[in-house]
Amino acid sequence: MKALISIHDVMPNTMTEVAEILEICFSLRIKRVTLLVVPGLDWQQEQVDQLRQWEKSDCELAAHGWVHRCSSKKSLWHHIHSLILSRNVAEHLSLKPDDITELMNKSSNWFVENGFNQPSLYVPPAWALGKISKRALQACEYSQVETITGVIFTKYGQTKRLPLVGFEADTFTRELALRFLNGVALRIPTTKPLRISIHPYDHKLRLSEYLETVLKHCTQTLSYSDILH
Repeated sequence: MKALISIHDVMPNTMTEVAEILEICFSLRIKRVTLLVVPGLDWQQEQVDQLRQWEKSDCELAAHGWVHRCSSKKSLWHHIHSLILSRNVAEHLSLKPDDITELMNKSSNWFVENGFNQPSLYVPPAWALGKISKRALQACEYSQVETITGVIFTKYGQTKRLPLVGFEADTFTRELALRFLNGVALRIPTTKPLRISIHPYDHKLRLSEYLETVLKHCTQTLSYSDILH
């Protein structure tokens, strides 16, 4: 099975858990992993150095919002989205288009200012892109933007739809929902790579064994740049 494996919410306070998940991946001979980094937090130098080591070890670093929490007044849709899916992390949803563009570019600049490769991939928190058009995305400093349905190639304004599985089951209700949704995604016949989305505590939550089972079925892991064609 071809897969795009990403670890979300790479933050100063999740570095230990991210390292543990990477060790699981490495033990299964999975080395190509995309780390979704939240730049606008209190990063210490040793943590930045650890990110640099992961980048050197063939992990791709991608931008994942700015602070990964909402600070503006929520719209009605945002309130509904928070209750059903995103809780308080979908920081794009109540922002104006220009504010979304500014946030995305600020996130990209953090990587360059800290000596990393400029990220080609942006993943909005909770995959909630908000009120920004594909035309406006062309002005941002990314070649790809991931949403819940797939990956947008900003240069062409086209979306490649890709199946997705997740494992953030911190409640019984979420466990049931994810088992059902993951089962559907895994049963649909396709030659497209599967997106495997991992959050920092998934290896300790209710679907930890399920996560390892899915990872063991990965025969080829890809970077997001590999799916351009």
